[in-house]
Amino acid sequence: MKLYQGLTQVHVNDNLADDAPDFTITTELDKPLNFPPSLLYHYIDAVLKPGSRHDQNNLMYVTDPAFIGENYDFTSIPETSILKDFEEKMSFARRLVADLNRHVAVNIDLAKHEFQLLFVD
Repeated sequence: MKLYQGLTQVHVNDNLADDAPDFTITTELDKPLNFPPSLLYHYIDAVLKPGSRHDQNNLMYVTDPAFIGENYDFTSIPETSILKDFEEKMSFARRLVADLNRHVAVNIDLAKHEFQLLFVD
């Protein structure tokens, strides 16, 4: 699955990984992400309905940097509210799309209280 799918569809007790108490998010990857998983979750929370089918969300918010640059409310989360000029916003959008479209497997380790994002790089 793609990372944005894993971030919106994997739950523990009706909580997304970033909202689940006492759970940490770990990553196993060769090529580093552009952004930490917590920023990616905040962005996804701002633009997509968690658990929704693809046809219920505007997937241009995860696949089209130009659309993100024009339509995303950069003031909606603290991490993006500091971006002011067009170039900063477009750089953010391009790097975000690159992260969210990476292929990943998601493992939930209940003994360790971990969401493990295993990237297929």
